[in-house]
Amino acid sequence: MIEKFLVISYFDMRIGPNILYSKSDIKNIFDFPDLSKILEFGTVEGIFIFSFRKFQTINIIFYMESKLARGGQDLIMISCIIRASYFKNELTDILKYLNSKQSILEKYAFELKKLPNFNLVLHKYTKDPTIKQFTEYCKKDSVDFFSLYDKYYDLIFPESEIKIITQDINLQKKVYLLGTKASGKNTFLKTIETIQFYSQSKLDIPTRILSVLIDNIIIPSSSTFAESMIELKDVQAVIYIVKNIDRDTFNEVNLFIENFISSYSNRMHGKIPLLIINNTFKNKTILREREVKKNLKLKELRSRKDISFKFYSLDVTEISPLLIEPLKWLIKEIFT
Repeated sequence: MIEKFLVISYFDMRIGPNILYSKSDIKNIFDFPDLSKILEFGTVEGIFIFSFRKFQTINIIFYMESKLARGGQDLIMISCIIRASYFKNELTDILKYLNSKQSILEKYAFELKKLPNFNLVLHKYTKDPTIKQFTEYCKKDSVDFFSLYDKYYDLIFPESEIKIITQDINLQKKVYLLGTKASGKNTFLKTIETIQFYSQSKLDIPTRILSVLIDNIIIPSSSTFAESMIELKDVQAVIYIVKNIDRDTFNEVNLFIENFISSYSNRMHGKIPLLIINNTFKNKTILREREVKKNLKLKELRSRKDISFKFYSLDVTEISPLLIEPLKWLIKEIFT
């Protein structure tokens, strides 16, 4: 069952409200929102949410200049539509989720306005053109519509987010938090727990993701994969904290990288993303990132196409959105 839809509609000066394009066929879906009724009465530019029984929508209406249109403007609407059943795990409030898509819809509308020759395909006077017909219109008038549509479809409905919403998001295994001595592992964990605490009133996806990650992080007593002290088959992902201010830690980190690659190569398991955080230690003289990257065996990790790897430099004591970025990357790798 299709759960999500991105529909482009417009007001045809001969036909009236008209569906231009949807990636999924919406004609035979029971109780699907009647978008024509919105366009028939909605003439004011802006973003609004509209509910239709089993469906929830967020829409943006805007005008585009066109010499072919009556009054010199075409009226267009972009609709992001989801089934209520989309939120199977009740992760977040549906209205807040839809509102989080506002900025993306605004950018999409802005780019559609600038799309060369786009106004030409709005004046074919065909009622709800089929995908084949619309494709022919775009080809004839050299309108690069589909690449732009696909770009924003993926931005509105990112695959990792879809899996988080529609599936059981409890991790099957644990996320190991490792690192060199006094690198700040416990501090890192306390910091993201603090961020979670101050964000707990929110019901959005990033906050829920953070909660899931924190609930599954453990700090094992050993930090090496050598001699089977840590088994990758028991791991969902690995976070490794590097003590930036000490050059003596380079050998320890490189040994970890070697052991990780070796364990990854010799055992049967799924993808295990590796996040390395270079802890810059606030108010202390730190090593430059260039020196850190030069002395660590990061190239060996990047050369392995089967290993998902990311390197960040930041202060793990700082309660900042910067700390959320690597975690968002990690959870995306886990769920895709």
